[in-house]
Amino acid sequence: MNRKQVVVSVVLILVGGSLVAGLGGCIGEVGQNLTKERTGNITMVFINNTPYRAVFSFGTWDEWDRTPGAVTMQQLGVDAYTSTGPATLPCRRNAAIGTQDFVDRVVATDADDTVDFEPDFFDTVVRFSRAPSDTDPAGMPTEGTALGIEVLLGVDYSCEDQLVFTFVQDPQAEGGFRIDYEVILDDVQGS
Repeated sequence: MNRKQVVVSVVLILVGGSLVAGLGGCIGEVGQNLTKERTGNITMVFINNTPYRAVFSFGTWDEWDRTPGAVTMQQLGVDAYTSTGPATLPCRRNAAIGTQDFVDRVVATDADDTVDFEPDFFDTVVRFSRAPSDTDPAGMPTEGTALGIEVLLGVDYSCEDQLVFTFVQDPQAEGGFRIDYEVILDDVQGS
Protein backbone atom coordinates (compact mmCIF):
# COMPACT_ATOMS: atom_id res chain seq x y z
CA MET A 1 0.00 0.00 0.00
CA ASN A 2 1.30 3.43 -0.81
CA ARG A 3 1.18 6.39 1.57
CA LYS A 4 -1.94 7.88 -0.07
CA GLN A 5 -3.87 4.59 0.31
CA VAL A 6 -2.85 4.36 3.99
CA VAL A 7 -4.06 7.92 4.68
CA VAL A 8 -7.36 7.27 2.90
CA SER A 9 -7.80 4.01 4.84
CA VAL A 10 -7.13 5.72 8.18
CA VAL A 11 -9.57 8.54 7.34
CA LEU A 12 -12.26 6.02 6.37
CA ILE A 13 -11.73 4.09 9.59
CA LEU A 14 -11.96 7.28 11.67
CA VAL A 15 -15.07 8.51 9.84
CA GLY A 16 -16.73 5.10 10.12
CA GLY A 17 -15.87 4.86 13.79
CA SER A 18 -17.26 8.34 14.41
CA LEU A 19 -20.52 7.46 12.68
CA VAL A 20 -20.92 4.28 14.70
CA ALA A 21 -20.06 6.09 17.95
CA GLY A 22 -22.48 8.89 17.07
CA LEU A 23 -25.28 6.42 16.51
CA GLY A 24 -24.51 4.57 19.73
CA GLY A 25 -26.23 7.15 21.93
CA CYS A 26 -29.30 7.24 19.71
CA ILE A 27 -29.56 3.50 19.42
CA GLY A 28 -28.94 3.18 23.15
CA GLU A 29 -31.80 5.52 24.03
CA VAL A 30 -34.19 3.84 21.59
CA GLY A 31 -33.14 0.44 22.90
CA GLN A 32 -33.72 1.51 26.50
CA ASN A 33 -37.16 2.83 25.59
CA LEU A 34 -38.15 -0.30 23.65
CA THR A 35 -36.86 -2.89 26.11
CA LYS A 36 -37.87 -1.41 29.47
CA GLU A 37 -40.66 -3.42 31.13
CA ARG A 38 -44.01 -1.72 30.59
CA THR A 39 -46.47 -2.83 33.26
CA GLY A 40 -48.44 -0.92 35.84
CA ASN A 41 -48.94 2.81 36.07
CA ILE A 42 -47.13 6.09 36.51
CA THR A 43 -48.32 9.16 38.35
CA MET A 44 -47.91 12.71 37.17
CA VAL A 45 -47.89 15.74 39.48
CA PHE A 46 -48.01 19.36 38.33
CA ILE A 47 -46.66 22.31 40.32
CA ASN A 48 -47.54 25.79 39.12
CA ASN A 49 -44.93 28.24 40.47
CA THR A 50 -46.32 31.11 38.39
CA PRO A 51 -48.80 33.89 39.20
CA TYR A 52 -51.09 32.66 36.39
CA ARG A 53 -53.41 29.72 35.80
CA ALA A 54 -51.84 26.97 33.65
CA VAL A 55 -54.06 24.95 31.28
CA PHE A 56 -52.92 21.93 29.28
CA SER A 57 -53.49 18.38 28.05
CA PHE A 58 -51.25 15.49 29.05
CA GLY A 59 -51.08 11.75 28.70
CA THR A 60 -49.26 8.56 27.80
CA TRP A 61 -48.97 6.44 24.65
CA ASP A 62 -46.58 4.12 22.81
CA GLU A 63 -44.94 5.99 19.94
CA TRP A 64 -43.72 2.75 18.37
CA ASP A 65 -47.26 1.32 18.12
CA ARG A 66 -48.13 2.41 14.59
CA THR A 67 -51.66 1.01 14.40
CA PRO A 68 -52.00 3.78 15.97
CA GLY A 69 -52.30 2.47 19.49
CA ALA A 70 -54.23 3.80 22.42
CA VAL A 71 -53.47 7.10 24.10
CA THR A 72 -54.64 8.14 27.54
CA MET A 73 -55.38 11.85 27.69
CA GLN A 74 -56.36 14.13 30.55
CA GLN A 75 -56.76 17.89 30.77
CA LEU A 76 -56.11 20.21 33.70
CA GLY A 77 -56.19 23.79 34.81
CA VAL A 78 -53.80 24.48 37.68
CA ASP A 79 -54.26 27.72 39.56
CA ALA A 80 -51.39 30.08 40.36
CA TYR A 81 -49.00 28.90 43.08
CA THR A 82 -50.73 25.55 43.58
CA SER A 83 -50.01 21.92 42.82
CA THR A 84 -52.10 18.91 41.93
CA GLY A 85 -52.44 15.54 43.51
CA PRO A 86 -51.02 12.62 41.54
CA ALA A 87 -52.84 11.75 38.31
CA THR A 88 -52.54 8.02 37.60
CA LEU A 89 -52.02 6.93 34.00
CA PRO A 90 -51.11 3.62 32.35
CA CYS A 91 -47.36 3.18 32.06
CA ARG A 92 -46.49 3.54 28.40
CA ARG A 93 -43.34 4.33 26.44
CA ASN A 94 -44.11 8.07 26.10
CA ALA A 95 -45.51 10.59 28.56
CA ALA A 96 -46.09 14.21 27.58
CA ILE A 97 -47.61 17.55 28.31
CA GLY A 98 -48.60 18.97 24.96
CA THR A 99 -46.05 18.30 22.16
CA GLN A 100 -46.94 17.79 18.53
CA ASP A 101 -46.49 14.00 18.72
CA PHE A 102 -48.95 13.78 21.62
CA VAL A 103 -51.53 16.01 19.90
CA ASP A 104 -51.18 14.02 16.65
CA ARG A 105 -51.74 10.71 18.48
CA VAL A 106 -54.81 12.07 20.30
CA VAL A 107 -56.32 13.23 17.01
CA ALA A 108 -55.43 9.98 15.19
CA THR A 109 -57.12 7.83 17.85
CA ASP A 110 -60.05 10.15 18.65
CA ALA A 111 -58.91 10.10 22.29
CA ASP A 112 -60.43 13.55 22.69
CA ASP A 113 -63.84 11.82 22.45
CA THR A 114 -63.10 9.84 25.63
CA VAL A 115 -62.83 12.82 28.00
CA ASP A 116 -64.85 15.91 28.84
CA PHE A 117 -62.89 17.72 26.16
CA GLU A 118 -61.91 21.37 26.59
CA PRO A 119 -60.62 22.69 23.22
CA ASP A 120 -58.78 25.63 24.82
CA PHE A 121 -56.68 23.18 26.88
CA PHE A 122 -55.67 21.11 23.83
CA ASP A 123 -52.43 22.46 22.40
CA THR A 124 -48.76 21.65 21.90
CA VAL A 125 -47.95 24.12 24.68
CA VAL A 126 -49.06 24.92 28.22
CA ARG A 127 -51.08 28.10 28.22
CA PHE A 128 -50.87 30.65 31.05
CA SER A 129 -53.87 32.87 31.66
CA ARG A 130 -54.77 35.72 33.95
CA ALA A 131 -58.50 35.23 33.16
CA PRO A 132 -60.67 33.75 35.95
CA SER A 133 -61.30 30.02 35.59
CA ASP A 134 -65.06 30.47 35.19
CA THR A 135 -64.83 32.83 32.18
CA ASP A 136 -64.63 32.16 28.43
CA PRO A 137 -61.00 33.32 28.02
CA ALA A 138 -59.81 31.06 30.91
CA GLY A 139 -57.95 28.79 28.48
CA MET A 140 -56.46 31.55 26.36
CA PRO A 141 -52.72 32.26 26.72
CA THR A 142 -53.15 35.85 27.93
CA GLU A 143 -49.74 35.79 29.66
CA GLY A 144 -47.75 33.39 27.50
CA THR A 145 -46.93 29.72 26.95
CA ALA A 146 -44.40 27.00 27.77
CA LEU A 147 -43.23 24.50 25.16
CA GLY A 148 -44.63 21.02 25.68
CA ILE A 149 -42.39 18.32 27.11
CA GLU A 150 -42.10 14.59 26.43
CA VAL A 151 -40.27 12.01 28.55
CA LEU A 152 -39.48 8.39 27.72
CA LEU A 153 -39.88 5.10 29.57
CA GLY A 154 -36.49 3.51 30.24
CA VAL A 155 -34.69 6.79 29.62
CA ASP A 156 -36.42 9.29 31.91
CA TYR A 157 -38.67 7.10 34.10
CA SER A 158 -39.78 3.55 34.90
CA CYS A 159 -43.23 2.17 35.55
CA GLU A 160 -44.58 3.02 39.03
CA ASP A 161 -42.43 6.20 39.21
CA GLN A 162 -43.90 9.62 39.92
CA LEU A 163 -43.21 12.28 37.28
CA VAL A 164 -43.16 15.84 38.60
CA PHE A 165 -43.55 18.79 36.23
CA THR A 166 -43.03 22.32 37.52
CA PHE A 167 -44.19 25.39 35.60
CA VAL A 168 -41.84 28.37 35.95
CA GLN A 169 -42.02 31.88 34.54
CA ASP A 170 -38.84 32.44 32.53
CA PRO A 171 -38.41 35.50 30.30
CA GLN A 172 -35.57 33.70 28.46
CA ALA A 173 -37.78 30.77 27.43
CA GLU A 174 -39.85 30.74 24.26
CA GLY A 175 -43.33 31.92 25.28
CA GLY A 176 -42.06 33.32 28.59
CA PHE A 177 -42.45 30.09 30.61
CA ARG A 178 -40.71 26.71 30.92
CA ILE A 179 -41.44 23.26 32.34
CA ASP A 180 -38.93 21.65 34.70
CA TYR A 181 -39.03 17.87 35.10
CA GLU A 182 -37.94 15.48 37.82
CA VAL A 183 -38.75 11.91 38.68
CA ILE A 184 -39.41 10.33 42.06
CA LEU A 185 -38.36 6.71 41.77
CA ASP A 186 -40.65 3.92 42.89
CA ASP A 187 -39.57 2.51 46.28
CA VAL A 188 -39.27 -1.03 44.88
CA GLN A 189 -36.73 0.10 42.28
CA GLY A 190 -34.71 2.04 44.82
CA SER A 191 -34.19 -0.94 47.14
